[in-house]
Amino acid sequence: MVSPAVYKNFVNLMNGKYTLRDLAVKMKQSPLPIARSLLPYVLKGIVELIKVPDLPFKIGESPNIPTVEPEAEPPNGPLIACVDDSPQVCQMLEQILVPQGLRFIKIQDPVQALPVLIENKPDLIFLDLVMPVASGYEICAQLRRISVFTNTPVIILTGSDGLFDRVRAKVVGSTDFITKPIVADKVLGVIRKYIQPQSPTSAKGNVNAQMSFGHS
Repeated sequence: MVSPAVYKNFVNLMNGKYTLRDLAVKMKQSPLPIARSLLPYVLKGIVELIKVPDLPFKIGESPNIPTVEPEAEPPNGPLIACVDDSPQVCQMLEQILVPQGLRFIKIQDPVQALPVLIENKPDLIFLDLVMPVASGYEICAQLRRISVFTNTPVIILTGSDGLFDRVRAKVVGSTDFITKPIVADKVLGVIRKYIQPQSPTSAKGNVNAQMSFGHS
């Protein structure tokens, strides 16, 4: 009534010794799809399922329940975004900012920058100047047309420190300028300068309330 391949599986697996959970483990699937695949054969009477009693649990034996370590609380500090097509720059900023209790998102595709920024609404944005398809100038100008980003600090990252770049970056609405390579002191200085601390009562334990970033 079945194909040779299905029959071979039946002979090997449907031997009356395995539960659905056993079959799921052997076939590396969850029990639900296993049960679904067997249902047509059960309805035809080819396969029969029987109920088996639970394994006895001896009193005095403690079940081998693995201990679950409590998850560390995620940082609740200000959210910092980095828009840069360089993975190295994003990684360096993350290594500088996350240990300070700050949250961090990296956006390496400039085309996706605006949708991701609008969705996450970061407190400060590091923005690379030279990127393919969309430059930092264009992204900054578009951000300033969105009301939620009117006052968001936008820090331009660039490999050159030319006067023309600085003037043009200011024209499109950037807040400040950092030249590469990325240096921890400059990055943390910008964070201290542009992210306003909250009152201790409203942000207990929040890095926003402290804003006294240590230099490591």
